[in-house]
Amino acid sequence: MSETADLIAQAEELALAGKLDEALRAYDAAVAADCTDPLAWVGKASVLKAKGMYTESAECFIAARAGILDHNANAEETGAFLSMLHVLQAEALLYAEKPDKALLVLDEADRIRPPDAASLVVRGQAFAQKKAYEDAGNCFYRAEEWCNANEDSMLTQVWFCKVNLAKETGGILAPPYAAEMYEKRRGFRQPKGSFEELLERANNLRTAGLMYDALRYYDAAVEADLSQAASTLFMKGVVFEQLRRSADALDCYSEALKNNPEPGDEFRIRTRWAALRAAREN
Repeated sequence: MSETADLIAQAEELALAGKLDEALRAYDAAVAADCTDPLAWVGKASVLKAKGMYTESAECFIAARAGILDHNANAEETGAFLSMLHVLQAEALLYAEKPDKALLVLDEADRIRPPDAASLVVRGQAFAQKKAYEDAGNCFYRAEEWCNANEDSMLTQVWFCKVNLAKETGGILAPPYAAEMYEKRRGFRQPKGSFEELLERANNLRTAGLMYDALRYYDAAVEADLSQAASTLFMKGVVFEQLRRSADALDCYSEALKNNPEPGDEFRIRTRWAALRAAREN
């Protein structure tokens, strides 16, 4: 093992033990032994981040990128590593509350290789920090689409971001990209489960403010049990009303009435249908 590699290993052990100051000194020694070793800089960045020194952490990723070509001759691997370091730098800049700088760094990452879920999530978080909520939501839904098409290791984080953004925006998250994905039936995995499971998930998603996610679970619930279609289509219409898509809501209510609703449900559906139609005519 080289001197630098040995120092990096020592630093990692110290960091895992929570001895951050000692770990930082070990990483500094590794950098002094070989200032072109990207792993030494990345390790130092992680310790600085843990210490709350976010701007300094971000600067380490610049130094890490400078030494990559000396340590990795594979062009594809080099591109992936460079892109990842840009994303990590952008994330550190977000912790430092510098979203504009983070977005510029992410632009550089995207010029190296197409954005993946990680870069899209960080970009979405940068937009959210700037209170550009529609742009943030678009990024999170694009990240979900990427996960479903490639690998889903980040899918839970993407959903967590979506739920948090819905809370921050007042309870409804319906960015244009989500609508596009829903209308074209792309980017989403087909929901699976019993009618009861699908309906419960749909209701929970609606409560969480993820409206287009709720719609696709209501669609799946209708397919799972046609005998319950009337009440499910009614709930789907309610979601469309919340999305201010009154024409689609009226279509759902009309379709619900064609599916032999129970007397109580029929009264509720007709009342909602009549009120919405009157509102559209005024």
